Amino acid sequence: MFTNLQYGGTMPFAKTWRCADRVFDLSARPLIMGILNVTPDSFSDGGDHNKLDDAVAWARRMAAQGADIIDVGGESTRPGSSPVSLEEESRRVLPVVEALAAEGFVVSVDTSRPEIMTAAAKAGAKILNDVRGFDLTGAAEAAAATDCGLVVMHSFDAPRGSDIVAAVYDYLAKRTTVLRELGVSSDRICWDPGFGFGKTVEGNFELIAATLRFASSGQPLMAAVSRKSALGAVIGREVPKDRTAASAACAVIACGLGAQIVRVHDVAETRDELLVLAAIEKAAARLVH
Repeated sequence: MFTNLQYGGTMPFAKTWRCADRVFDLSARPLIMGILNVTPDSFSDGGDHNKLDDAVAWARRMAAQGADIIDVGGESTRPGSSPVSLEEESRRVLPVVEALAAEGFVVSVDTSRPEIMTAAAKAGAKILNDVRGFDLTGAAEAAAATDCGLVVMHSFDAPRGSDIVAAVYDYLAKRTTVLRELGVSSDRICWDPGFGFGKTVEGNFELIAATLRFASSGQPLMAAVSRKSALGAVIGREVPKDRTAASAACAVIACGLGAQIVRVHDVAETRDELLVLAAIEKAAARLVH
């Protein structure tokens, strides 16, 4: 990472991320988390992978393109989306988790419901990814009772005029404290500042610019910027699938600033840009030494 090179490799970035029986080495390269939405109404790819066979096929394709983790979501988090019942989310998600885990994929489940967290872990998920920061009643306790890696995200509206970076950092730190007090080891807890959730366009990019501050927390750090509307506002593209280049560029810039995991729709394009970043970083390291 360029930023760490500037400081002689002394920044207190996380070295590993413990996810059940997998321990990811975060010092080698950024991890790619491929998005698999099994929803009819997700903002970017709703309805594309609703059938089990289609979902498994897409996961295989993303893995072949370089995805380290498959993130399965059964409820859309786009603004204005309709909530689904617990039964419907279970029906959408759990068969996919079981099928992917049986094939050896590292599966993440994007959910805020404690019941889904418990069931997903039993079905073979190794990561629980909660856009609400394990803040709903029972969610933190359910997550702590598993051995999964946990992604804590900030998604609440930030007060206008506030220091967005400080507000998000403080929230993530407080949620981490809650999980630690429930017995979750620090190396299981990954931070996601929540690009695109409850922030202005300017606030979103302030979070990217402050990636070093979040990475310096010592927690594994995720950049989840893929196809978000803030990117569309900057490049003038309203259709989410037309934001591939901007998404990959933003993810790679975040990695250059300290992010260690990227959550993306477009795995192949992101992988290519990360390989270029790695080549530049190796060249920079040679120049430093």
